[in-house]
Amino acid sequence: MGNKTISYKKIIHWGILWVVVMIGSLLLPVQAWAIETDPDGQIERGQVIEDDLFMGGERVVLDGTVRGDFYASANTIVINGEVQGSAFLAAQAITINGNINGSLYAASQSIDLEEQGRIGRNLFYVGFALHTRPGSQVGKDAVFAGYQAILGGQIRRDVLASVGALELNGEVGRDVRAVVGDPEEEPGMIPFYTPPSSPPIPSGLRINEGAKIGGNLIYSSGREQSEGIKSKPQGEIIYKPIETQEQQPSARGGFISEVGKYLFSRFQELVTLFILGLVGIWALPKHLQGWRERLKSEPLLSGVNGLFAVLVGYVGGGLVLLVLLAVVIFFATLRLSGLSGVVLSVGFSALGLALAIFTLIVIYGSKVVVSLWLGEWTLNRFAPQLRDRIVLVLLVGALIYVIVRSIPILGWIIGLLATLVGVGAIYLALRDRLRPQAKSTSTAESLSTGG
Repeated sequence: MGNKTISYKKIIHWGILWVVVMIGSLLLPVQAWAIETDPDGQIERGQVIEDDLFMGGERVVLDGTVRGDFYASANTIVINGEVQGSAFLAAQAITINGNINGSLYAASQSIDLEEQGRIGRNLFYVGFALHTRPGSQVGKDAVFAGYQAILGGQIRRDVLASVGALELNGEVGRDVRAVVGDPEEEPGMIPFYTPPSSPPIPSGLRINEGAKIGGNLIYSSGREQSEGIKSKPQGEIIYKPIETQEQQPSARGGFISEVGKYLFSRFQELVTLFILGLVGIWALPKHLQGWRERLKSEPLLSGVNGLFAVLVGYVGGGLVLLVLLAVVIFFATLRLSGLSGVVLSVGFSALGLALAIFTLIVIYGSKVVVSLWLGEWTLNRFAPQLRDRIVLVLLVGALIYVIVRSIPILGWIIGLLATLVGVGAIYLALRDRLRPQAKSTSTAESLSTGG
């Protein structure tokens, strides 16, 4: 029971800190009132973007300047230039060798803050590996969760970490607060893709010679790890044991603790909703507007139709699957193996694609619509001068949804309702768009036949 109390306190502490900083970043004055997109995945040296910028693709490289916030989703993201606002990044591998004047919010397999890398405010990171090189700087706090963190640069204020392995070689201006794995534990799961620049290091806490901590070192682990502390902090060393065995990290929980998994889940949900919402704003702006208006005007009808659409979608998919199987078996009994193979490959591929798209709409598309509606309602009520900023509307709505969704029991109900009303709004809007086309087609056929 002792460990559960510690974990819940840390969850509440970290959650409040994270939410306050996220909301605070929304209230800061910004210069950009629009969002731009870049199709080739690269901003050249000397190129200046005067607005917020959204980029996506296999590889995103920023060598120029963004005079606003920067949003990117790619396999690899490299920032060599300057972001005058904050950066929101999701990728396999992230490299920062330039300046981010605001805060960095990132989720990835690995992130490297290189020698020239500068973050003016805070670093928030969820992923497998964080590595800050000597010479790099974080202007305020660093908050992260994952398997490992190797800190070689300067963090001017606090470090809050939930990791399996923490190695400090650089400088922290104030306190280091960490939940770490035991040294003898082995990671129970290594991600399928681990960048060569971030190989796994052994679990445990290591404060190496030359490292500096301006305040206290406070850490929680399954056992005391004084042998790994080679450089003493200016303040105290406080060890908080994790006592009960049933609550100790398992093979998997050894590198992502209860706090880390909680933060990872919430941050992953927020990043996913936000990135998919940005893609929708870029690719389907009129459709998103129509879906949001439909939800706003008829929420109850949207919920009822959403339940109908989800049931019909998945039941219909099951029936199509049975029909395809029957056709394959029929052709096989006639020894028409060629036709049987065509139906098997083409039919099942098409059905799989259709179900994947439908599931994406059910799981994420519905939540994006609800997030836009929540964000619009919130800004209309508290900051009407900002309600035309669609990216801000999306971020506020997604943040509110994720916070409410994390409440036990009530959050599950909220998630179900959001799914139904979101899917229903999309269905009703699409039905309204198709009806005029159907009417015009039938009218044309009547005229051509003389009817």
